[in-house]
Amino acid sequence: MTDDGTRAPAGKSNPETTPITAIMQTDFARVHPETPVADIYRSFTGRGCVDIIVCDDDWRFLGIITRMDLLAAITPGMGIRSRRKLGCLECLHKSAALHAGDLMTRSHVTVPRSATVAETLLAMEKNRHPDVIVVDDDGISIGLVEMCDIIAFLVREGEI
Repeated sequence: MTDDGTRAPAGKSNPETTPITAIMQTDFARVHPETPVADIYRSFTGRGCVDIIVCDDDWRFLGIITRMDLLAAITPGMGIRSRRKLGCLECLHKSAALHAGDLMTRSHVTVPRSATVAETLLAMEKNRHPDVIVVDDDGISIGLVEMCDIIAFLVREGEI
């Protein structure tokens, strides 16, 4: 039943009950923190400029390398993160990066594999971030969900 008491169409998925694992991407770029920066740029451009997940030897999520992280490493004086022309300390640090661990952003939005599509969308909205990492109970990165994945789900299910 829907909120207005009518019967939901058969086979229609509900964002409140659909697990995020049903729509997450499982084929995403993962690298070790010791991966050389040159390899990061090759991977980034070879996969269509998508974010790269940094994991330890057991695939536990450590951080993410975004377009902005790479841009900050290329143009440290621009202050991409701080929106200032000069003085972005984080950008200057990233310009000296040698490995993935030097470039990555450590704080990123994660959701547990038990999260629903609706809960994931709320996490994105709350943190004002267009993608999240799905992790299992051990913190292992098992999926990536981008805003486009959720929008595609909502369109497919007739929610928007």
